[in-house]
Amino acid sequence: MSKSYQKHIIASIALILLIAIRFFEKHFFDDGLIAFFQHDYLNNDLPDTSIIKTLLIDSVRYWLNAVLSIAIIYLYFKQTGLLKFLFLIYTATFIIGISLMYIALQNYQSGQYLFLFYTRRFMIQPLLLFLLFPALWYQNTLD
Repeated sequence: MSKSYQKHIIASIALILLIAIRFFEKHFFDDGLIAFFQHDYLNNDLPDTSIIKTLLIDSVRYWLNAVLSIAIIYLYFKQTGLLKFLFLIYTATFIIGISLMYIALQNYQSGQYLFLFYTRRFMIQPLLLFLLFPALWYQNTLD
């Protein structure tokens, strides 16, 4: 089996795991905000959940997505300097995102859901993979 073939298989498995995290989120993560944002959230208050518990659940989900995303990027670019850069980007994004989520949860008012919704969405989806991979691919083709 060639190295290129192995790289594609491992990346495919990582991608399937990212999809599984999203698909089975209700089973893996006991997050009250999942149901809240799927129902009548426009005029309701947040469900009675611990802010710390919500932040911990979303942190675990963020880092699962981050590890799989970094693995996919590293498989295709194999640069140790890139690993350091990705770790810094993901760590900085986590610190900013989790801080914004805390502020949004602490100061939530009924009907003011957009800031919390989009901040949380950024934290629990592998958006950085979809932003960084094409940019790195393009930069790699220029070199």
